[in-house]
Amino acid sequence: MKNTLLSLALGAICLLSVNSLAGEEGSAKPKTYGLGLPRDLETLSIADEAYPHWPLRKEQAAYADVSGARMKEWVRKISAISLRSQADGNMYWGRLPGTVYDVMTMEIMTDEFKRLGFVTKRVPYVIPSDWTPKFWEASYTVDSKPVRFESAFPVGKTAPTPTQGLTAEAVWVGIGAEPDFLGREIKGKAVVIYSTFVPGGRSHSASSRARIFDANKRASEMGAAMVINVMAVPGNGQFNPLGAPSAKYGVPLMTISQDEGFALRDVLGSGKKVEISLKLDIEIRKNIKTANVFATLPGASDEEVVIAAHTDGFFQGSMDNASGLASALEIARFYAVIPQAERPRTLVFLLFPDHHHGEVGMKAWEKNYNWDKVALALTLEHNSQTQLYWYNDDLMTSNTIGAFRWNALGSLRFINIVTDTLREYGVSIYTEMNPKPKLTRQAPGFHIIDHVIYHTTLDIPELVPAEGMQRSTRAFLSIIDQANSLSLEELRASTN
Repeated sequence: MKNTLLSLALGAICLLSVNSLAGEEGSAKPKTYGLGLPRDLETLSIADEAYPHWPLRKEQAAYADVSGARMKEWVRKISAISLRSQADGNMYWGRLPGTVYDVMTMEIMTDEFKRLGFVTKRVPYVIPSDWTPKFWEASYTVDSKPVRFESAFPVGKTAPTPTQGLTAEAVWVGIGAEPDFLGREIKGKAVVIYSTFVPGGRSHSASSRARIFDANKRASEMGAAMVINVMAVPGNGQFNPLGAPSAKYGVPLMTISQDEGFALRDVLGSGKKVEISLKLDIEIRKNIKTANVFATLPGASDEEVVIAAHTDGFFQGSMDNASGLASALEIARFYAVIPQAERPRTLVFLLFPDHHHGEVGMKAWEKNYNWDKVALALTLEHNSQTQLYWYNDDLMTSNTIGAFRWNALGSLRFINIVTDTLREYGVSIYTEMNPKPKLTRQAPGFHIIDHVIYHTTLDIPELVPAEGMQRSTRAFLSIIDQANSLSLEELRASTN
């Protein structure tokens, strides 16, 4: 299995083919619209050595051995498991709970923790149900010629079509703001909405999550037969934003790439009648068997530092969350070589496989865990991403590490340690803190998270810089070490 994973990791990148307007085999190369991903990865890919290196000061020398290159190899290995899922013929692919790819991910992580000297424990549980698309196909017809949507992807928890599928006339409503619907006949139509990232693959302007236009919900309420979101990202990517508000109305919601959406726009702009056909089969899987994995390294006391990372991911899931898993292994490696007497607190790692599928096991554990002796709870998630720019009709990469959404919970002294240390190690964060902790409110904790490319086929190793993982992981270690010099009372003191 390891040879297979390595070959996939080093050599496999799935670039979607974009259909031509004629939809015929052997037809001319389809029109594209600016530089985009993943189709222009060869042009837009940034070598790891091209990112500016953040040097360590003398007092930070303890973390000099933290290796971004080593973490990048883990990102590739973990991403390769997802590629194996795709290669096995799964349309809905990635590291999904209760699948063989879930098991493979947990196995390589558990094996490495054991090799580093951690005691591991597998705790099985059952996910009661999980929404899973099994098959879909989408196309449009113009002048009696069918054109297949190669990039079509169902939005999480959307409604299925009838067994025979749906066919409806297409109507373009722009960004889907309320004025865009005025005077438009929507009932029974295939409503096409252009949706922009705000800021990423899960939150986009047509979604209810964004709280901007609520376009998908509005189209569903007005009786649309189906809703198509043209995702405003140059290229031929696929997108799984999750959370389809149209589901309760029985309206299927699909995403397509900008390449294919603009080709459709061009045809609609010519005044020709276009019909969209969609067939979508959904399965609700029941009683899915999976497990949390705990890895423990005893310290000089029974007080704990708890570190959590989810193992599931859509598509390759390189940033979300292979990057977090790679950082976990680097932190484990750092502390494993320190004598137990010199580790002030016990390290407990939690790997959980259903972050995108309800967090059933993690929530049950969090609710019942004894947090009285937990000094710090750290969630490792999305800790390095290439900064992307929308540059006219191009999607542009850069040799800059993106800034992060963040949260810190605990005493003012602890929060200041978090923000100061992130800055000192070259980790940029948003001006305003997100109010929601990732793991628990029952102990001091913090996290950072980038969220542009996640839940898309842009979430690939090439957009997860080794330099970014190196900076963030060094900062995490420094924060842990500083927290370990403080008492539980000093970490938990009220900020009021």
